[in-house]
Amino acid sequence: MSGPTNDLPAIRVGLDDCPVCRQLRLEGPDECTYVVAPSDGGGWTLWSGALLRLFRRIGSQPTQAVIIDQPMLFDRYVQVLVGHGIAHAEASSNVYLAGASKLSADAEQTLAKLGWRAPEADHDDPDEMPANWYVSSIRGDWQYLVELLVATMGLLGFDEHLPIQVRTFAAENPCRACSWPDEV
Repeated sequence: MSGPTNDLPAIRVGLDDCPVCRQLRLEGPDECTYVVAPSDGGGWTLWSGALLRLFRRIGSQPTQAVIIDQPMLFDRYVQVLVGHGIAHAEASSNVYLAGASKLSADAEQTLAKLGWRAPEADHDDPDEMPANWYVSSIRGDWQYLVELLVATMGLLGFDEHLPIQVRTFAAENPCRACSWPDEV
């Protein structure tokens, strides 16, 4: 005879050690994907305003991921881990890009001039942060974050007049202590 069953996900050792994270994952939103068309014909100014509203709204919530891309053009993307007033931003690197989506040496130099730090590895390591260009510890300066993202989107070749895809989902460790251990 078997015991009672329920519809709750199984507890995973390590990932579920923090009761705050476990509760936030249960209460948090599911993954959402939006295809956002530019209003009034688009333009970086309009995209900046929309992204600023987004990050102001979610920036103090539990940590979540935001990925922005234009898959109809290429595989390049920007992504942000954001929550509790802190953000870690990333721009795609050649570790994850292939063919025409790969970045040129000039584009990589410009990323560095914009303030992005080069990937710390030239390969993907599932136990580490992605091998992307990154800017860490943006503390509540959503205007700076948006300016950096929009400048980078332009550099990466995003078309300001075409829709973008925005995906959001909860971080595996959404509480402040677990997602930002060096910031607590």
